[in-house]
Amino acid sequence: MPRTPRASAPAPRGGVGPPARREVEEFFDGLFALAAEGRLTIAALREIAVRLRDFLGCRAVEILWDERRRRFHAKARETAVSCWRDRNDGPLGGCLERLETLSPRVRRALAAGLASPRGPLPRVVSAPARPGSATALVLTAGDAPAGIAVLSFSGSPSERLLSPARLERLARLLGMALVHNLSRFELRERIKELSCMYRIAGLAVEHAGDEEGFLQHTVALLPEAYQYPEIASARIVLGERVFRTGSFPEGPWIQGAPIPVGGAACGRVEVAYREARPEIDEGPFLLEERRLIESVAREIGLFLERRRAEREQAQLKERLFHAERLATVGTLAAGVAHELNEPLTGILGFAELLEGSARLEGEAAGDLRRIRNAALHAREIVRKLLLFSRQVSPRPGRVDVNGLVREVVDFLKHRARTSPVAIDVRLDPALPPIPADEAQIRQILINLCLNAIQAMPAGGRLTLATRFLRGMVRLTVRDTGPGIPEEIRDKIFLPFFTTKPVGQGTGLGLAVVHGIVSAHRGEIRVVRRAGGAEFQVTLPASPGNA
Repeated sequence: MPRTPRASAPAPRGGVGPPARREVEEFFDGLFALAAEGRLTIAALREIAVRLRDFLGCRAVEILWDERRRRFHAKARETAVSCWRDRNDGPLGGCLERLETLSPRVRRALAAGLASPRGPLPRVVSAPARPGSATALVLTAGDAPAGIAVLSFSGSPSERLLSPARLERLARLLGMALVHNLSRFELRERIKELSCMYRIAGLAVEHAGDEEGFLQHTVALLPEAYQYPEIASARIVLGERVFRTGSFPEGPWIQGAPIPVGGAACGRVEVAYREARPEIDEGPFLLEERRLIESVAREIGLFLERRRAEREQAQLKERLFHAERLATVGTLAAGVAHELNEPLTGILGFAELLEGSARLEGEAAGDLRRIRNAALHAREIVRKLLLFSRQVSPRPGRVDVNGLVREVVDFLKHRARTSPVAIDVRLDPALPPIPADEAQIRQILINLCLNAIQAMPAGGRLTLATRFLRGMVRLTVRDTGPGIPEEIRDKIFLPFFTTKPVGQGTGLGLAVVHGIVSAHRGEIRVVRRAGGAEFQVTLPASPGNA
């Protein structure tokens, strides 16, 4: 909010002569203009004390003011100004000893008046007019005494000619000005807080799908919402992600709040000053600024929760779509497999009859062998299709997964010798047996391991690990190959999808693995890694966990 232009105080009167009516009115108007600026109370008191000293030609002006359990003090002497602030620890009458320029007689009169429940307290309490005398003005907030202003004169004409009525009006005006100043100050801070929150709400809509953009724009709004934006810096910390405005000073003048997401703090939002400023409510920060930064932290937390829910919803939709697609392909594959089984059985039967009854030699015998081998290969593809579509039910038994891993590693040793692939085995000794078809679990291991070895033709490391976790057995197969590109990650379990050259793969390996895992009521997922690929197969350790 723009500040109201401050009216300049008239020149010091000193011993020049009494202030004219017009000058007094201009001075009073200047005090109201000062209150309209809505300054910090301590700063407003300081300015008022200086203006009173200069306009009235006082030797010293001292003001004590109570405000919402806080006590403020300002003293303007001939050559210096001092201020302090502390908590309001008692009634106004109990701290009159802290007024250094108050004479004993006036102090006793004020104490008696403040302690008396009868009648209104006079606004002006004066000592006899003589050099060095002081006049006390009782300042009110509403009808209640809220402060004392002490005017210490040196025998100037201003002292003699300021009428009691004018002094009483001055006392009433000072009380109203300080109350008005507080209202303007709180209004301005509230407007800043609401404006900041309104703009953050707009950013949440504008950057609904851009988390980085929302956080960076939000942190840029915070300094302007504080009292001293010219020396303020803001920072949002979320794990390893940090968003800041310029350099953030790690000093004593920091106000922060945790960002709540899902009932727990996931980061912090902070504002810091690069230079010292007067102590207010929380160091140099206001209670209103504490409420603001906590509101900002909650708004950030709500935005992050919405983003997390949207990501989870998108993942669930993708999984549902993927499951529906696999079910459709599985139904088609099962139909194709059943249709192919009968002619393949006939081809194999007649080929075996010809081999047993006819004496074929040369090319004819070779052709017959190729026919039989091709039919056997086709029958193996049909069997894998039936596994993928879950048309072949598992034959459950008690399977030792650790034992199967050791068996498969022995089987792979010869294959791994043809390429510089090191095999690392990390088995959980507490792994229980699982209810599963041993042949099918072996096929899962072999398919995943062969894929991993083929992905590392120049060598690398193949890691097989088992772990027992919350009633489930997890089997991990990890390689250090080129990894799985993001654009094909959702296609790798589809039958006949392969990245291998023609003639080097059928694209059924992972599809069969997926079918077997699903038939065992388990889960297979690909873990994102910086290098290589990692498959995690999770299977229930007992039928009750399925």
